[in-house]
Amino acid sequence: MFQKPQDSLEMVEQRLRAMRPDPENAHDAYVMAAIEEAILAVKEGNFGVGAVMVDPSGAIVQRGHNRVFAPYFRSDQHAEMDVLTRFEERFKDQTSMAGYTLVTSLEPCPMCLTRLVSAQIGKVFYAAQDSEGGMATRLALLPPVWVELASRQVFAAAQCAPELGELALQVVLTTAQANTQRLLERK
Repeated sequence: MFQKPQDSLEMVEQRLRAMRPDPENAHDAYVMAAIEEAILAVKEGNFGVGAVMVDPSGAIVQRGHNRVFAPYFRSDQHAEMDVLTRFEERFKDQTSMAGYTLVTSLEPCPMCLTRLVSAQIGKVFYAAQDSEGGMATRLALLPPVWVELASRQVFAAAQCAPELGELALQVVLTTAQANTQRLLERK
């Protein structure tokens, strides 16, 4: 079901540290920050997925990562959910997310996608496609009302160096099989 990661987490970290954002790729810096968060998730014992919220001026205003298993089990704490919850707690007066962008290291799952649609975040970009669990590429399969709501937003692959997409995938693969097994074994 899952492919094995080609690189260890340490190798991914080294490759990421050696990279510099390319001005030709609009999302490199944001994807790099999301991958940093994904690495933190792995180190805490969670799925290796990270995300960042970017304000209309282009500044990262919130970071988050998967926290499903640690510090304790929380089924709702996927990276996108974590960054959104933290953002909403900090910016309680924010009434429109249309000018904001969320960048995630992995294509959002169905649960995360519907929250992103509900939040009406203007743009959502992902570094690596999730061919098994991702929903952004399958948005048209949602019920019509969700498709209509999502039509006001952009959901797309990040404009980043191909190596960054590969690194994002490597990070999640370091934990995918073991953590999926942990979920299946929960009683």
